[in-house]
Amino acid sequence: MFCRNCGRELSGTPEFCAYCGAKATGATAFCPSCAAPTTPLAQVCPNCGASLARTDRQETWQPTVGGILCIIAGVFQVLSGMAIALFSGIAGAMFMMGWVAAIGAPLIILGIVAIIGGVYAMKRQAWGLALAGAICALIAPWSVLGILAIVFIAMSKREFS
Repeated sequence: MFCRNCGRELSGTPEFCAYCGAKATGATAFCPSCAAPTTPLAQVCPNCGASLARTDRQETWQPTVGGILCIIAGVFQVLSGMAIALFSGIAGAMFMMGWVAAIGAPLIILGIVAIIGGVYAMKRQAWGLALAGAICALIAPWSVLGILAIVFIAMSKREFS
């Protein structure tokens, strides 16, 4: 295999060229089979006939939508957790039920993780964190958002770096 950017021979099937640092299949200057010069519009190599089709994966809408759903669910979780902590604190002071305030803190933490995971899903980085955020978005009254986020992020694993 040859680098499509600089034309140097690559050992194995690396993702990046060790000489120029370019993505091994991303450029269009040289044939990956014989290193002959090519043009950007060529579909086959004029020298050896090898296919010059780019192998880059196209981005889909799934991580973006999954990230948005995580962020929405996370915001609702944080707001719900704050409301539960605030109102149960007031009720606890009046009716000796302070233990109810402990429900709000985990909800706030899960909401923050869901928001962070949603941001990483939209950036297509750290698939594990994005999936963890989607799972945290599942634990809420709006669990349908979390279910959809898990499905979209899990299906788009190949798009993450």
